[in-house]
Amino acid sequence: MEHVGNANLQVSQTYEKRSFLLEHTQSLRNKLPGVALVFIIGVLANSLGKDFPLIGGAVIAIIIGIMIRNFLGIPTVFLEGISYTLKMLLKTAIVLLGFGLSYASIFQLGYEAILLVVVAVLAGILFTFLLAKLFKLSGNIPILVSLGTAICGATAIVTSSPIVRAKEEETAYAINTIFAFNVLAVLFYPLIGQLFSMPDHIFGIWAGVAIHDTSSVVAAGYSYSNAAGDTSVIIKLIRTLMLVPVTLILSIIISIKSKGAAGSKVKISKVFPIFILFFAGAVAVNTIFSLPTSITSITDGVAKFLILMVMASVGLGTDFKKIKSVGLRPLFLGLLSSVMMGLLTLTIIQLLY
Repeated sequence: MEHVGNANLQVSQTYEKRSFLLEHTQSLRNKLPGVALVFIIGVLANSLGKDFPLIGGAVIAIIIGIMIRNFLGIPTVFLEGISYTLKMLLKTAIVLLGFGLSYASIFQLGYEAILLVVVAVLAGILFTFLLAKLFKLSGNIPILVSLGTAICGATAIVTSSPIVRAKEEETAYAINTIFAFNVLAVLFYPLIGQLFSMPDHIFGIWAGVAIHDTSSVVAAGYSYSNAAGDTSVIIKLIRTLMLVPVTLILSIIISIKSKGAAGSKVKISKVFPIFILFFAGAVAVNTIFSLPTSITSITDGVAKFLILMVMASVGLGTDFKKIKSVGLRPLFLGLLSSVMMGLLTLTIIQLLY
């Protein structure tokens, strides 16, 4: 009987392994068409970016993606791969960029950078929330839009939605409100920087602290220069970390209001962006071992191409019909809050630097 039991156990384990492999193989197949599409767009954008350096590959990738989405349409088979590129490959790109940085370069930014991020985040949340109330946007939309504008775009909105018990349509509404201005930021921030002849590190700080989504920050920064891109990544990651204390405070407030309802609690492990630890590790490796240029040039090149793929995904996700469907009030809110963040942070940067 024992022999039969062991045999059954082995059969069960073999079945589980096969099921696991089949499941992951199917998942890979589902992602492959979308990833292939953004890869092709990335190759095309990279080539055109060299021919039109003033526009840059990132902007071209967004434009191509937008044109495909709104004029040709995207079959369902591509959607999973596009979403995967946007969520996972951006994090991979940021970690790879870490191999080209050192903690010495990060510490050179000084305490002013942290002070700037804290002030900008708090001011952005307060201003956008009050503005949303002024526009008479109801429910959870004001807090969702303010967190998305001030911290890290859609990531902040999706993270905070279950804490405030937002409805699915409220979450989508908030994301659509600020989404269009992420795309516009990639287009116009580098042009504004060039118009005012901003030094690389100043532009990098500005892009990192003012633009909503990480993907758009990275694209705008590296469209300006490599030095600006490196700085923008560091500043943006500091800003993203603000999501942890803000969501914890929000959770406490909601818990008090709801008298400790279990659904309003939040775990740090679910809020903390784990990929930042990998980024920190990559920076540590380069700081300790001082990696040769032959290696960092490869990691940097791969990261920048992944960014082109991510920006293609952003463009492919830009549906003009959805943006139009949210109406004029939230679009005006998104415009005013985005302009406010840009002007406020630029003013503070001029005072600190």
